[in-house]
Amino acid sequence: METTKLGKYLVSFPNSKEYHKLKKEIWGEEIYHFESSNPSPFIIDIGSHIGISVLYFKNLYPNSSILAFEPNPISFQFLEENVTQNALENVTLINEGVSSNIGERILYIDNTDSQWNSNSSFLQNSWNGKENTKKITVKSTRLDRYLENINCIDMLKIDTEGSELEILTSHKKFLRLVENISLEHHPSRGKKFKNIINILQEYFELKYFDEGKIVKSPSKERLLTIHGKKRK
Repeated sequence: METTKLGKYLVSFPNSKEYHKLKKEIWGEEIYHFESSNPSPFIIDIGSHIGISVLYFKNLYPNSSILAFEPNPISFQFLEENVTQNALENVTLINEGVSSNIGERILYIDNTDSQWNSNSSFLQNSWNGKENTKKITVKSTRLDRYLENINCIDMLKIDTEGSELEILTSHKKFLRLVENISLEHHPSRGKKFKNIINILQEYFELKYFDEGKIVKSPSKERLLTIHGKKRK
């Protein structure tokens, strides 16, 4: 484990190369930036990994309330450490993966010494088909259990290494509550990308980012960050 400074925070991580990649995306390119008139926005972070996104949101909106989900137990330990050692308030951590069902799921996690766990996925071979992974059983949940008295979600962030469409489809009724959405799309074959866009366009005005730069003609073969602002 290593620990370093990230802005005003301390951050602990198991993999230096992975950490600097995530730092560049989240803090450098600000792929999760959003503007809100609410000084205390409610943020749902699905796929929090070790918490670099949680630290970013807290830096952006110190009075925000964050509900953070991370199913990988290794990543979750670092997530807890990074929230605790920075004394972050109003952050609720859930060691479960958001899914279409409540129960248990197989999660594929890195099986090398590098512990590159940001690629953990409910889908086997979710990246290039050459990953060295192992299967573990984790708990899965639905947002219904946490949104009973919620009438506005200021930011919904989804980074789940391939299960974005499942989450959108199974939680579509909640999208009307969302003011801003940031979703990481992983390249895939078939109509998955089109289906994701069709759902999002019902509720949001969309922008597409490739390595932090806005693109007008997004390619489903590229790793993209999709930003959505609620339609007026």
